[in-house]
Amino acid sequence: MLIVVKKDKADQVILHQNEIHTFVDKEIVKYKAQKGVACFYKIGERPGIIGEKRIMRFDTKNRKFHVDGTTGKRLYKKGKKRTTTPENNMLVTDVEVKSGYKFRNVPLNQRLKYLLIGKKVYKFRYLDTHDVYEVTFPKYTNKLITDLSEKKFEDYEQK
Repeated sequence: MLIVVKKDKADQVILHQNEIHTFVDKEIVKYKAQKGVACFYKIGERPGIIGEKRIMRFDTKNRKFHVDGTTGKRLYKKGKKRTTTPENNMLVTDVEVKSGYKFRNVPLNQRLKYLLIGKKVYKFRYLDTHDVYEVTFPKYTNKLITDLSEKKFEDYEQK
């Protein structure tokens, strides 16, 4: 159930949890993006506490959702079974890791705040009263990219 709402000049997309991974995959294919950036919060030390802000640069060509088996190619594992839920995490190759285990999970849940794919920006907001995600498309500006790279994405939302 993909709902597109047009307000003023900004579009919004309302998604359920099980639609986020297909939406992200379609956007990557649509814009033929090679690399992406995810701005999200790490899982906190204690339950209910939000962890630190994280920014991860990733390569989109080897992404894998492991949900329907159609996205990307199979990634190599550490030798253990996957412990994260495939619907809520996109397994990608981390660009900043030069050697060792390069595969990381991008959370596709309420911890994800911004996703940059190519020259497109997606802002995710979880609406807990309706149990849906609101995706807006802010304009790609140098100030926005600078603020996101300096981990000021929460501060940027409040302005």
